[in-house]
Amino acid sequence: MDNIMLSNAEDDEFPSLPVTPCKPPPSKKPNMNSDIVATLSLLINSRCDAIEKMVGANTMVIEGLKKTVEFACGEMNDVKTRVAKVEKNVERVEKNNNVYHRHLNDLEQYTRKWNLRLYGLPEVEKEDVRGEAIRICQEVLPAEKNKVGDTIDVVHRLGKKQQQSDSRPRGIIILFTTRFYRDAVWKSARKNAFLQSHGMRFAEHLSPEDIERRNKLWPTIKIARSEGKAAYFGG
Repeated sequence: MDNIMLSNAEDDEFPSLPVTPCKPPPSKKPNMNSDIVATLSLLINSRCDAIEKMVGANTMVIEGLKKTVEFACGEMNDVKTRVAKVEKNVERVEKNNNVYHRHLNDLEQYTRKWNLRLYGLPEVEKEDVRGEAIRICQEVLPAEKNKVGDTIDVVHRLGKKQQQSDSRPRGIIILFTTRFYRDAVWKSARKNAFLQSHGMRFAEHLSPEDIERRNKLWPTIKIARSEGKAAYFGG
């Protein structure tokens, strides 16, 4: 009885080992996922830094270009303002020139009102053009035959002498000293039988500008006359 109880006390002090052994603790191997994440983070950070530097550099370039564009726009506006002023000055000068030109043309045309052109008088050697002009004007205005000769001042042919092959005689300019006899000859020369029989005619001594204007208006005059209307140039 005493032996059995002793045996139980020893069993309590030295317990028996378990039949099934416990699992061994996990081995400390390196973590591959952590290395990959670290590498990717490093690459991403490097790339972000590079992109940030690039964006900063581009921002500076854009700011510089913006200032350049603003400066260029300012210069362009200044140039436009100057061009507008120059165009305005040119228009004013052209307007003044046109007014001055018209004024000179009016003065020139006013002095031409003392002249008449004569066409169709044959040319001869050593001709007395003034004497012939007086004779023709006396035939056109017989009522003033004794006076019209004294009112004719200068008479001369127009242009250079023609070649012998050219049968058309040069026109003649007749300068009268009074408008009264000039206008009387011009009025009587219309449909004058003497001039028509000798193939001659009188014409006004117009300036090139007036001739150009009349040439532009001639189609209108022609149409009006074809419709039976009385159309003529005035002034």
